[in-house]
Amino acid sequence: MNWNDLERHFSAARLGRYRVARGGDAAKALADYAGNVLLSEGMLPMLNVLEIALRNGIHTRLSAHYGRADWWEAWVGHSVFSWQNKEIAQAKAKLVRRCEPQTPDKLLAELTLGFWSSLFNTQFQPVLWKDLRLVFARCPKSQRQRHTISTALNQIRDLRNRVFHHEPLLWLTPTLLEQHRVGVEVIHWIDPQLEQWLVQYDRLPAIWAEWQAAA
Repeated sequence: MNWNDLERHFSAARLGRYRVARGGDAAKALADYAGNVLLSEGMLPMLNVLEIALRNGIHTRLSAHYGRADWWEAWVGHSVFSWQNKEIAQAKAKLVRRCEPQTPDKLLAELTLGFWSSLFNTQFQPVLWKDLRLVFARCPKSQRQRHTISTALNQIRDLRNRVFHHEPLLWLTPTLLEQHRVGVEVIHWIDPQLEQWLVQYDRLPAIWAEWQAAA
């Protein structure tokens, strides 16, 4: 398809950013757009592994802390968890609309990465950090600080949102490859064996290298 056809489907505003970056060269801009699609695809394995391992690790620790699988019910009426309680209520409502049971597994899957990363915010250090730090059992003690974990998770959350909203990934600062490495490091902190399992499916470094070579 030519530039005009793709612009009709993808919008002038979306494609225009690529053309500007290439000094008006439509051919290079289209190649970059296609490369961005492949980079988005390449990010999915790391994001998948990180988000699922993170939420299940948090679930395990909070279930033990509160002595119940539905640990979120212990937050009802506590103002410090007001935003989290709203997110949980919305997740429950989605399950109700779909006529699905409100089991822990179902509810966990409905909650966003923003929800999970929020549990490492400053206000939760006194009430959650002692337990949640254990999710990252292989993180060196010098780095296993709440603000370090929070910063990494917020960076990955923002990156995930860019990927899922089909935004440009080519010109990020830090680069996409550097941000991908942060995600892999977090997975390592959770379990180095999980990181090794991911390697065989993680094509992002190779796709990045191909794009860099073509650029």
